[in-house]
Amino acid sequence: MKNYKFSVLLLLFALVGTINAQFMQAGLSERLYNRLQQTGSNDHIRIMIVMKDRVDIASLDRQLYQLNASAEYRAKTVITALMNKAASTQGPILEYLAEGTAAGNVKSYKPFWITNFIWAEVKPDMVYSIAGRNDVAEMDIDAELDYDRPVAFEPAGQKDASSESGLKVINAHKMWAIGITGAGRLVMNDDTGVDGNHPALNYKWRGTTSSPWYHAWIDPSGGTNFPSDCDDHGTHTMGIMTGRAGTDTIGVAPAAEWIAAKTICAGNGTSNHMISWQWAMNPDSNVNTITDMPDGIGNSWHDPTGVPTGGDCTSTIYLDALASMEAAGIAIVFSCGNSGPTASSITRPKNINVSLINSFSVGNINGNSGFPYPINSTSSRGPGYCGNTGKLRFKPEVSAPGTSVRSSVRNGLYANLTGTSMACPHVVGAVTLLRQAFPNATGKQCLEALYWTAQDLGTPGEDNSYGMGVIDVWAAYQYMKSNTCRQQNIIILDNATNYDTVNVMYGGTITDVNFTMGALTHSKTGDIEFSIKSPAGTEVILSSRRGATGDNYINTMFNDSASTLISAGTAPFTGSYKPESPLSAFNGQNPFGNWIFRVNDNAASDTGRVMNYCMNIYYNAITGVNNNSLPFSYILEQNYPNPFNPSTSIRYSVPEAGQVTLKVFDVSGRQVAVLVNEMKQQGVYSVDFNASELASGVYFYRIEAGEFSAVKKMMLIK
Repeated sequence: MKNYKFSVLLLLFALVGTINAQFMQAGLSERLYNRLQQTGSNDHIRIMIVMKDRVDIASLDRQLYQLNASAEYRAKTVITALMNKAASTQGPILEYLAEGTAAGNVKSYKPFWITNFIWAEVKPDMVYSIAGRNDVAEMDIDAELDYDRPVAFEPAGQKDASSESGLKVINAHKMWAIGITGAGRLVMNDDTGVDGNHPALNYKWRGTTSSPWYHAWIDPSGGTNFPSDCDDHGTHTMGIMTGRAGTDTIGVAPAAEWIAAKTICAGNGTSNHMISWQWAMNPDSNVNTITDMPDGIGNSWHDPTGVPTGGDCTSTIYLDALASMEAAGIAIVFSCGNSGPTASSITRPKNINVSLINSFSVGNINGNSGFPYPINSTSSRGPGYCGNTGKLRFKPEVSAPGTSVRSSVRNGLYANLTGTSMACPHVVGAVTLLRQAFPNATGKQCLEALYWTAQDLGTPGEDNSYGMGVIDVWAAYQYMKSNTCRQQNIIILDNATNYDTVNVMYGGTITDVNFTMGALTHSKTGDIEFSIKSPAGTEVILSSRRGATGDNYINTMFNDSASTLISAGTAPFTGSYKPESPLSAFNGQNPFGNWIFRVNDNAASDTGRVMNYCMNIYYNAITGVNNNSLPFSYILEQNYPNPFNPSTSIRYSVPEAGQVTLKVFDVSGRQVAVLVNEMKQQGVYSVDFNASELASGVYFYRIEAGEFSAVKKMMLIK
């Protein structure tokens, strides 16, 4: 009898496991299935129903980059595609939910188009019924979210005039000095709301300046029509983005206007954030306008409702919504959380990476101390735990000042708060400055620039505390203006032509072009030809079928001024070479538009890949009056080649006469070389650095000229 009972129990356990697996296969998330087991048959559960037929947003995004689409065309195309897909596919399930409402099984429902899904509040049996539909891909709970609560709060006063230390750390003041303050741009936070009467913010609310309130404010749960804050959190983060009262500047982009969503209060579900994100893509409900769309959205919240297997690591709701907003041109920025210093403590959904900048999370450094700025112990750490590899495991992406940051709070007051929530809006503000400088750039391109130009801190290279390092908006501006680098990992298809497109966002007259092949590996480089083509259609072949088996291109610079022709070079190709045809063919053209990088594999049965490359385009900017060859701003460029062995060149620009120093330091901060220490006239300069007597490793070079200073990193490999 005992054996019989035991066998029955085993059978029941097996049956339950089979049923569980079946519902997992039917698209129910694990946490939804668990919630169903805890919900009475006559109770209701809030769910999100994702449809199978959805816009291939990744392909659409690629097409728009290839077209060099304007910001207006990009937004209209993406939003229209999403709306049309929802309208054409949701009819049958909406009819089914309407029938369920009449039968008493559905309490309410709401269709969405940001990705093709429907929110509904239904009885458990209805969930199981929907799971059996062939037009449904998956379902998840409408999870209750929470904001990343600050770890410290200290009242602070207003100042007559200031530039907060954190703003100087990210070099926002250098952008202001050339007139880039966020004027004409728009920021947004998805937070606890904003005190619409605060003197640092009230005159900058879009509902005050030019639009009806419902184009500038959304409160999904409360239904209010004027900005308010259920906590100090949202008012503080908005102040960091754009706050200024008189001469007291607390915001990164002090001339920008703002809109906001009040979502992290009562009734704080994932659906509220979907409502606010969808609204943000088109606040005025007119797809032909984009002035109502924010440049970036700050998100300082997380999803605490998970399961041991990772929960929302593969949630289509988050993944598709983030991709949709990114494709429309918006920069989505997250605080990484305040659960540090434990490894993999970064919170959901910013624990995942679809690409280097999606999702983009920010760690908290202390900008009130001197360099190197320490990471706050509470800042959440990577790696992400959702199955990615390589650089996609590192978290956060970057860091920004988040320790004892002074900004606005409710009732017209100010306070110092600490947390990654204070770091996140520094990045949103930086994106806004870059969008003013490059109006046709996407939020994605701005985040990539901030990522690649971040000032390295902590362990050399990207790490799971600082990410790439602390953001430097001035360096990002120079990067977007002067350099075009790609980290693409392009697979060279066998016996085929392979392309990569680079969108250049500045205009003027080209004076010089250099090209650096960071790494091209192939089993037989003698089969390989690669070239670049300008927007005007001019193509320059850089190298054609040089080398032999396994002779790769590593930190190979193509420059018309090089002394050695690539045809006379010795493989593997490292160092500087004249290309097959002169790069001067581009001189006089406008750099703006799509540049095509082409790699042709001319034989079968061999493979390879391009890991990274850079085009350095030098040009005279269009000023509206005339062009001249003299620089109008300080620039410290990335050395080339990089990595190098044993020599490399460093190029810098000086807009006015003055004392210039350029020094090299090792990772301990010890000075190892002085490359420049003299008066320089206005102009563009290049200096060589020979490291033959130094050991392999990471080194830093620092320029100082007047009030300007900048630091970049280089790698010596012997």
